[in-house]
Amino acid sequence: MNSGDAPAPGREASREELRAAGEALRRRVLELEQEKRDLELMLETSAAHADHVSESLESERNDLATMLEMTTEHADTVEEELHERASALMERSARELRMILEATPAPVMIARQADGEIVYANVMLGTLFGTNAQDLVGRKTVDLYFDAADRQPMIRELEAERALDHYELRFRRMDGSLVWVDISLRLLEFNDEPAILSALHDITERKAAEERLLQQVEALRLELEETSRDSAVARSTGTTRFENLDAAVVQRGSTELIAVHSFRGGNGKSSITASVAALLAVSGQRVGVIDADIQSPGLHLLLGRAGKTQGHTLNDYLLGNCTIDQLAVDVTDYLGESVAGRLFLIAASLNPGTMAQVLSQGYEAQRLTRSFHELGETLGLDTLLIDTHPGLNEEALLTMRAVRTLIVVLRPDTQDFEGTGVTVQVARQLEVPRVLLVVNQVPSAALFQSVRARAQKTFDSEVLAVIPQSAEFMGFDEEVPFVLRHPQHPVSLALQQVALALQRAKV
Repeated sequence: MNSGDAPAPGREASREELRAAGEALRRRVLELEQEKRDLELMLETSAAHADHVSESLESERNDLATMLEMTTEHADTVEEELHERASALMERSARELRMILEATPAPVMIARQADGEIVYANVMLGTLFGTNAQDLVGRKTVDLYFDAADRQPMIRELEAERALDHYELRFRRMDGSLVWVDISLRLLEFNDEPAILSALHDITERKAAEERLLQQVEALRLELEETSRDSAVARSTGTTRFENLDAAVVQRGSTELIAVHSFRGGNGKSSITASVAALLAVSGQRVGVIDADIQSPGLHLLLGRAGKTQGHTLNDYLLGNCTIDQLAVDVTDYLGESVAGRLFLIAASLNPGTMAQVLSQGYEAQRLTRSFHELGETLGLDTLLIDTHPGLNEEALLTMRAVRTLIVVLRPDTQDFEGTGVTVQVARQLEVPRVLLVVNQVPSAALFQSVRARAQKTFDSEVLAVIPQSAEFMGFDEEVPFVLRHPQHPVSLALQQVALALQRAKV
């Protein structure tokens, strides 16, 4: 009942007013009852929802527990599967490694780093040491050394650098014989242990060749000393045994004297000499080329004089049958048109009687070396190229002693490298100012860089050019020189390098 519904003070409530107040109370009671029922319904609904939520949470918990259990079981399965795969992969890698090492055409071994015990050896290693590869497994590498003290310095260097290439070492075969090897080493893990992988190359033959070379150089040195002591005998007999080499040195004028030499015949020495002479003449120089290969001359064939009368030859001059100004033949026309310089040929005799006379009777040694200077002065030459006889005969040694530059032509094979080593050593003993190299007839362009590097390292001399092997160059028979007819051919480009280097040296 509202305050507005109460009777005024001092008077009694009327019947209508009481009825209205009772009705209001009744409505209020009904409202409260409805609110109670609503609250009870809400409570019941909330309790049901709470039960549902609880059931859902319990279900989710059970599902998660099931999933966790399944995941754990799956993880164990996956881990086991991964382990099996890893083991299989390692076994496969090991098999492939063994297959590769067995197929490698070089001796290979793997040894434990700690104690040097060999844990793997391929077939080629067994062949190198003269035994079965399996007989080497279990041995200590130090037992294979010719000198056990050689191991520690090598291992220290390997451990410092982590890798070691081309280390020369002495081993001992099973029969006790010495074997030199070029060995390269790498650190690696093998069977879960630190190990050393070694690849070996047998260089016993090369070492023997180097030893022979040293012996030959020493023998030549002794021969030169003996020759100097025997100069009086040489003068009295008139033979070509080279009097005193110091006396054979002529005064060098403005002409650049260049000898082109090879230890063996067939190296293309004369072809290179003729080609370089032609290129120098085309560049504007006055060039002379002299065939000092008295025993087997052939330079005239390369300079347009095949089948033509030779006139006076070097042989005639050495025998005293002509003067120096009667020797040279101008062969510039052979080079074609537009030649800025001149080219002169001094040929050797093809007459068997004259050749035999020079070889048997001999000649004054100084007459040969003096002719170089006199030809330069008489013809006003910028350059005189001297094509020598192969090997180390008297004429070749006298020529080396007289020139400022020696070009040694060689092929990329063991025999030529050995012979060139002797030649270079002798040239340096004779104090030739410049010793240069031209490597000819290299079979593949892929080898050029390695051949150049090997020659420079072996002989400590500049390599002017590496010339490819070429059937076109060897079979060329036209009148104009190959280098001028085909200036862009790889052989011509290499020969141009030689001519350019000589031009720079002249300047």
